[in-house]
Amino acid sequence: MKQFNRLAASILTLGLGLGSLPLPAQFRVELKDAPFYRFPGVSRLDKKNAIDCNSPSVWIGSRFFLFNSYAQPNRGEGKDLLSVRAMSPSRLTGTVDGKPLDGLYVWLESVWLAPDGALYGWYHYEPDDLCKPNAHLPTAPKIGALRSTDQGATWQHLGVVIEAPAGSLRCKTASPWDAGGHGDFSVVADQAGEYLYFLYSSYVADPAEQGVAMARMRLADRDAPAGKVWKWHGGGWEEPGVGGRLTPVWAARIDWHRPDADLFWGPSIHWNHHLNAFVILMSRAITTGMKGDGTWASFSTDLSRPQNWTNPVQILTAEQAKQAAKGANKGNAANFGWYPQVVGTGTGESDRLAGQTARFFVAGVSNKVIVFRKDGEK
Repeated sequence: MKQFNRLAASILTLGLGLGSLPLPAQFRVELKDAPFYRFPGVSRLDKKNAIDCNSPSVWIGSRFFLFNSYAQPNRGEGKDLLSVRAMSPSRLTGTVDGKPLDGLYVWLESVWLAPDGALYGWYHYEPDDLCKPNAHLPTAPKIGALRSTDQGATWQHLGVVIEAPAGSLRCKTASPWDAGGHGDFSVVADQAGEYLYFLYSSYVADPAEQGVAMARMRLADRDAPAGKVWKWHGGGWEEPGVGGRLTPVWAARIDWHRPDADLFWGPSIHWNHHLNAFVILMSRAITTGMKGDGTWASFSTDLSRPQNWTNPVQILTAEQAKQAAKGANKGNAANFGWYPQVVGTGTGESDRLAGQTARFFVAGVSNKVIVFRKDGEK
């Protein structure tokens, strides 16, 4: 296989606070050509086979389940990732903002399987009519929780768990997408099985609270999560998930609401059992329209210490990310290289668990594998 891009990623601390510890080794990331595979996607509204967010996956017994979303989630299954070829709608029950969830703009972005077989999911919801009457955009996303007892065919709503503070909209924004809110996220459990961690994107009015941020919830609270999620702010996990303030892990370099915005967004996280570390892939927007500056990666061994994430390193340029999305539906995600993510291909692996070699996706397509190496490995 032809080498696509190779990067020696020096492990550095982010330096957001005292007491940061460097990781014990250096990691390298290499991308190589692989046979083409495309998520089946969702046919909805004016789109056909669309993929427009992180696409979570999970093994349940001997079957691999994949979820794609465009305004509503769909589910597919197979004997492994590459055998998933079709999708059918997942049914959402319950209400948010007094409206049935199954009629709203909802994207399922993360799932987690409990030991008792219940499947938990978390969605990104985009309200209408926030800045303009009878208009969907610009919106301000919020994050909610779901539970399924039939392998994701239907979902019960558990409530909104992460939402921006009241008064944090900026309707006079240059963004065509977001006037505020928190969304474009992923969720992962820590290795101790104590907490679920959210890595989410913030588009609020205050530039000091824009960028990629973190929140967490005890796993024990998963069936009644409303009011149980806490944002990272000022060195602690004490701000409420709904309405609380935040300290970004990576703050915006230029205000999101300016035309020349510059910030990281759309984090996808997995535990890499070869590196024994968590890995995030992110996009970098260099305009408020989310024109992309390629794919970026960061590493950590301790989710409880957001200051320990390594400085993001670029693993694909903008042009390389666009080429990696070749074969995706035409649109912003393909053109700008949105939604990079890793999906492990071994039994039991998923978008939240991968080893040394895994599939690399951009905009729902994969024509690359990503290889993770420790310093000294060939």
